[in-house]
Amino acid sequence: MAKSKKLKVGIYGITGCMGCQLNVLYQSDLFGILDAIDLRSFPVGKEKNEHKGKLDIIFLEGVVVSKEDLRMVKELRKRATVLVAIGACATDGCVPAIRNFLDDKDTQKVVYHDQTKHLQVVDPSPVDKHVKVDYYVRGCPMDKLEFLQLMKAILSGNDFKVPLKSMCHNCNLQGNLCLLERGRECLGPITFGNCSVMCPDFDHPCIGCRGPFPDANFEAYFTMMERKGFSRKHMMQRINKYAGIKFRELIEKQNENEVDHEHEGHCCFDMFCHSGSDRHKKQPLIKLHKK
Repeated sequence: MAKSKKLKVGIYGITGCMGCQLNVLYQSDLFGILDAIDLRSFPVGKEKNEHKGKLDIIFLEGVVVSKEDLRMVKELRKRATVLVAIGACATDGCVPAIRNFLDDKDTQKVVYHDQTKHLQVVDPSPVDKHVKVDYYVRGCPMDKLEFLQLMKAILSGNDFKVPLKSMCHNCNLQGNLCLLERGRECLGPITFGNCSVMCPDFDHPCIGCRGPFPDANFEAYFTMMERKGFSRKHMMQRINKYAGIKFRELIEKQNENEVDHEHEGHCCFDMFCHSGSDRHKKQPLIKLHKK
């Protein structure tokens, strides 16, 4: 029987900290993975790399913040049979996407002062705002176990499916005491699960780095947190840190289905509402494509 060909793989990064690519190198079964694939390109871990030609799988870290990032994302999508977004920057926008909620010019001046003419920026956004993404490995940095689960699924010819559970499910499996019941500002109920639960294991509340849980009841969550003494504005600031774009999109979509949105006390976005007679008219949350 002829020996089957190994899958041709590339691991790339656009704007980001490279932490997710480092997590590939930190895999306990790294050599087993490398033996099972034909790694054509991995600039962080290889000296010689191929940057042309079709690849079976491309793993991509980073957030689109510049025209060069956007060009590279589109080029890699054309080269990849399967494109995998790894880490919160690629899946949800992460910290750089906070810029969507701030004044661009003021932000640039704080960082670059008057030297801004060279900047070729676009609104920070996750990879799937520009091209099709086939699989996601979430987290900041990406979860090493989930990456390994994905690799095993692809190499064995199986589809990769992540259980549709919130972080609370994983926390319960670990036997952790609920941080919310102890008065902490945890994002677990509204955050996508399948996590190693490292933060709650060390008594640190979930920070939402895996992005929003699609089936979360955001209105119920905000109401609960208000009863615990945390305002909606405060919790939205927490949400903005790792996945503000997608959290807000999902919350806005959920709000559109609420027939009692106009009634006082039922608006998820009091911190975005105007005063007076327009108090509870919905306001645009973010502009992903500014003009």
